[in-house]
This record gives sequence, C-alpha cells and structure tokens, in this order.
Amino acid sequence: MAEKNLAPYDVVVIGAGVLGLSTAVQLSESGLRVAVLARELPSDLQSSQWASPWAGANWSSFASNPQEKRRDTATFEYFDRLAKSNPEIVVKRPFKYIWNRDAGYSSPWYRDVVGNFRPLKDDEKVPGFSGGVHFESFTLNPHRLLQLYEEKLRARGVPLIKVRLNSLADAFKWNARLVVNASGLGARALLGVEDAKVFPDRGQTVLVRAPSVNTCFGVRDLNNKPGEATYIIPRPGSGGCVVVGGTNLKGETDLLPRKETAERILEKAFKICPLLAEGGKSWRDIQIVSHNVGLRPCREGGLRLELEEVDLKGEKDLLAEGTKESTRGTVLHCYGIGPAGYQAHHGVALEACDVALKFLGSKARL
Repeated sequence: MAEKNLAPYDVVVIGAGVLGLSTAVQLSESGLRVAVLARELPSDLQSSQWASPWAGANWSSFASNPQEKRRDTATFEYFDRLAKSNPEIVVKRPFKYIWNRDAGYSSPWYRDVVGNFRPLKDDEKVPGFSGGVHFESFTLNPHRLLQLYEEKLRARGVPLIKVRLNSLADAFKWNARLVVNASGLGARALLGVEDAKVFPDRGQTVLVRAPSVNTCFGVRDLNNKPGEATYIIPRPGSGGCVVVGGTNLKGETDLLPRKETAERILEKAFKICPLLAEGGKSWRDIQIVSHNVGLRPCREGGLRLELEEVDLKGEKDLLAEGTKESTRGTVLHCYGIGPAGYQAHHGVALEACDVALKFLGSKARL
C-alpha cells in the first residue's frame, strides 16, 4: 500500500464508524497527527457489515451510571450546537414516549436535560396505552453526520485509508505512538483483541416516506415479544423519510430483511401514528423506501474504554520495515457501545481524547 510509512503518526484509529471518526476528529483538533484505518468508509453506505449508517439515530438515553450519563449529556449539548449550524444533520423535535405499564418511564434521569418534559395531556394519549410523556430531543441523519466527520478529517489532512486489518500488529505498520481500537464488532476476531464479550444485536427497520410526521415516538409495549421494539424516528435531511422499527435480536447475524418482521413493524407503527400513511387507510398504504438490517456492536459489560499494553512478539513479520524494534505497543480500546452509539458518541470521543493526550504526555483539556 503506497500510503503507509510516509510519515509516523501520533495516533492511528482503527474503524470509521461513529466512535472511530468522532474520536479521530477530537484527536486531530487537539493537534495530534492522526490516520484512520478502516474496512469501510462513509462512502460505503450500503455495507450491512458496518453498523453506523443503519442506526435509527436519535437522542433517547438509557444510561445507567454516572459515567454514561455524562457522555450522553455531553452529546446532547453537542447536538444542540450542531442543530443550529447543520439542520440537515440534526433537528430538535417533539418526542412522545408511551407505555401500557409505567416502569419508571414517567421520570427518567434525563428529564432535566431535555426540553419541555411533561406528562401527555388527555387528548395527546394514544389509544391502547395507559400513559406517556412529551419532551424535546434530537433526531439525526447518520449518513450526513459521518460525511461531516470525514470532511473535517480530510480538511485537516488526516488520511482515511481503506484497508482490512487482521491484527493489532497490522495497525503498528503505520508507526503510531498509540493505536485506538474502535473496530466495533471486529473486536471479536481482530488478532490481539479477540474479545469474546463482543456480540451482534440484529436490528431491522423500514425506511418510509412520510413528510407529515414530525414527532419521534418510543413505545414500551408489554405485548411485544422478546427482541421486538416499536419506534418511529423522523430523519432530517432525507426528503421526508422516517425510520420505523424494529428489532433487537442478540447474537443474530442474518443480514436479509424478514417479510413478517417488516409487516409487524409497519402494522404496529401505523396504529400509533396513522400519519405514516399520508392519508391512507392502513399500514399497507405506507410508502416504503427501503428495508434495512444492521448489526449493533454490543459487548457484555458495555463500552470498553481503556488503555492496554499489548505484546506483539511473534508478529514482528507483520510490522513494517523501519518500524521500531520494540515488540510492545499501546492500544486505547474504544468499542462495544451497542445501541447507544450516536447518543453517546461525542462524550465518548472527548473522554477517549483525554486518555490519549494524557498517555502521549500532552495537557488534557479541562
């Protein structure tokens, strides 16, 4: 590959999903020399192996500890700024979350983070559901956000190199002082990582055209079968498209849409929001744009964000000619975020950047 070994880098980032790209942006803006190595890039939007482009992509936190809450809050504040400058990427809009049994949904931790949080009025309630809340939060266009990050990196001279890596040692061919492992599901098989805690979570959605729908819906339905979910997420900058879902099937890897699942998704969504049919009388009148399947990069125990010194001994033949003789290297792992990728990514990137700066001997941001 002609691009390698032209110059050493401070940091090489493995992976061009939302965590990899946003972390690379933060590292580069901190003055570090950065390169991104990835099997797929933002131009590869049709690859189902790459989770980031297929996300429903909204801010609806399910953080369960103070660290996750800090990451999600930082990302909410970032979306608030981005919505003002790039409304084709992020839009603040009404959210309506409904349930047929309240299990703490009426008082989430983020009620003071989002805007205008309140119980639904009687005339706002959805038939068949006992209650619900209204608030204001963000939905986003993941394709456009990833492209924004790619543009920022290229404008700063950061190379995005399309390459398949088989091991951590492969990444050290680029003579980096630090490797950031944001490989997502790839962390299961990447030699030198081989994290058995990583697993896929199969998500199936339907992209429909429904420009009249402006509200984002989330549903807590006790009648859903295990692995089923119901949500409606208007997508900005898409010509009136809406993401309707979905599934969360742990361990499943089938990338082909299932007809019966798609029909169930559309039927349930229509009962909640008839506007999806744009004047039609049934779910069959909804205009379908595409059927989509993606694999969320999950991990038992959640996000892995930590430094590790790794032993490259035995893999010296994989190191580039001219690489330092040391058979040890340092990796900052940053993977396993699962379905929280977009709502937490900016906070994760800031945290990862601080860890990297401290390791490299620079002054961490306050």
